[in-house]
Amino acid sequence: MMLDLNDLPKQEKPQNDTPSDQMADAPVPGKAAKANLAKQSGKSEIYGSFTIDESEFAIPVSAVQEVVNEPMEISPVPLSPSFMLGLFNLRGKIIPVIDLRRLLEFPELEGTKSRKVAIIEHGDLCIGLLFDKTGEVLSGYDAARVDFQPKGDGIKDVVIEGVLKFDNGDRLVQVLDPYELLSLERVPRTNNISTESQAKASRGKRYNCISFQTGHTCCALDLRYVKEIREMPDVDQSLFAHGNVIGTTNLRGVILPVVDFRGFMGDGAVFRLGQTVPKERKMLVIETADGPIGLMVFSIDNIMSYYEDEILPFAKLALPRSDFVSGCLVNDCGQIVMMLDQDRLRTDELLVATAKACQEIYPPGGPKEKQEEKQAKGAARRTYIRFSIAKPFALETSCVSEVINKPDTLLDPPYKLDFVEGIINLRRELITLLNPRVLYGMPAEETLNQKILIFNCDDTKYGILVDSVDEIIMTTEDNIAELQPMDRQGTSKRVVDDVVGCLHHEVSGNKSTPILVLDPGALVDRCMRSMDGM
Repeated sequence: MMLDLNDLPKQEKPQNDTPSDQMADAPVPGKAAKANLAKQSGKSEIYGSFTIDESEFAIPVSAVQEVVNEPMEISPVPLSPSFMLGLFNLRGKIIPVIDLRRLLEFPELEGTKSRKVAIIEHGDLCIGLLFDKTGEVLSGYDAARVDFQPKGDGIKDVVIEGVLKFDNGDRLVQVLDPYELLSLERVPRTNNISTESQAKASRGKRYNCISFQTGHTCCALDLRYVKEIREMPDVDQSLFAHGNVIGTTNLRGVILPVVDFRGFMGDGAVFRLGQTVPKERKMLVIETADGPIGLMVFSIDNIMSYYEDEILPFAKLALPRSDFVSGCLVNDCGQIVMMLDQDRLRTDELLVATAKACQEIYPPGGPKEKQEEKQAKGAARRTYIRFSIAKPFALETSCVSEVINKPDTLLDPPYKLDFVEGIINLRRELITLLNPRVLYGMPAEETLNQKILIFNCDDTKYGILVDSVDEIIMTTEDNIAELQPMDRQGTSKRVVDDVVGCLHHEVSGNKSTPILVLDPGALVDRCMRSMDGM
């Protein structure tokens, strides 16, 4: 009788006395414990079968939590074994996915045929097994079982624990050992503690973090702990260049070391000393316990808004520097983002020692002291997000609630305004998306890196579509020149009419570039006047 594994009655899993909050660090059962379990179950064991090509395999139903379709989004994990595809989010659980084809050395599947994932659990440990298709529900009463002893060190010798013989041996079903699968080397083990009790509690304050690419991995840092985000400056191949420290840079008179963050996190290729730094790279500046340091990353993705209870627990991540990861967030596209532990970063021995040595050789002074004097005299700090709409613009971060990618689909409003791109459904909140290129009569252009800035105006949220988000600038009021709007009557489409200031920002070599500071209130007023004039 053919049945889908999803139709199976759930059986009780083997009991374990280890407390659930310690389960992620507890070892899976050893050979003796598994032998006892097998004796207790005897021939009454029920199996779920599945196929890879023409071969049939089975797993005890007691270890199978559920079977789901192959997820559309699987986030890769750097330096993981070839048979591990990555991680996916299943209703708030972060699940590592193992491709059984690769694990058992079958040829790669041709085409894009959808497959299935069996979710295997023991206590709080959990993995997903990707296979071709489901088979039958099998009873141990109907088969003769032959157990194998490992004959070598290969993975197949370990994870295949025996064979079930049906129909006098005409049908052979290989039995996989779920406990050996859970204990495969370099495969992360999730600590899937239920968040039901967390959901009932008050969610507390909402925070913002910046997500960025280190190479193969998407990471995030809470914006409260990021001093600055900017385009990659020129890097000096100084005496500090060693290992993942690629040199130093002069940031407005302050010399700070720059670290190749991809190499630092063990994420694939290491930046070679002396190599030219690509200009498209970005730099995050954080403050360690002994001074500032720059982290070179591949790109800046989004500003994500999150509650603390949305950081999903993830234990024993298969990263060489897993101690720097405090958990995972899931963005609006379903991508898994590694949330970094800022406290762990700012106290890291290498980063602290490098920052301290740089401070000792290049003590802060000159321009920085003058800047501090200006601040002491009342020059308040201001933080801006720099973005591009054909030209560089900026918005004060206090106006912006978050930055997101442009959705693949937008809702069509029940009216037609050229400058309204559509309606965004952002966590069940409908937000009007404005296209400033159309509003200001700029030539149309669509780029791959388009972003949406969500801002508030008179207690209403709006979104503006921009070409790219480039950096976060921290400066003082004395670096902003006031500009009086030239036209408030809507007779001009010039964007300068909705600008409230010009920010002078140093980019490299003591050169500064003017950046227009956009007034979101003026932009919304222009839209309202355009609607009134229809």
